[in-house]
Amino acid sequence: MEMVSIKTKTQQWAFAKDIGRIMGYKQPSLLLKRFREFADQNPNYFAPHKPYLKLEGMDTVYDILCFAFYFENRDLLDAGTRSLNFKKDLPRLREVYKENEY
Repeated sequence: MEMVSIKTKTQQWAFAKDIGRIMGYKQPSLLLKRFREFADQNPNYFAPHKPYLKLEGMDTVYDILCFAFYFENRDLLDAGTRSLNFKKDLPRLREVYKENEY
């Protein structure tokens, strides 16, 4: 018999107004548009996370950790750098943005 252990992880989602509040922006729509464009052009960059979800009949929700990584490094990411890695920075992002405390 093999023992299987699991680790639960809840993915944190936020609406545009919540992202604006977390990052200190009154109108984050342009920044969120750039984030969606980056995520669409690089579909596997934020794996294992999904950067955003379009909900039927509702707004778009954003993964807070993915957006935080993009927000901190947006100039380099938009320029096409390959020196940054989301997976390697994920533990730091979880610590800084303290999942489950929004």
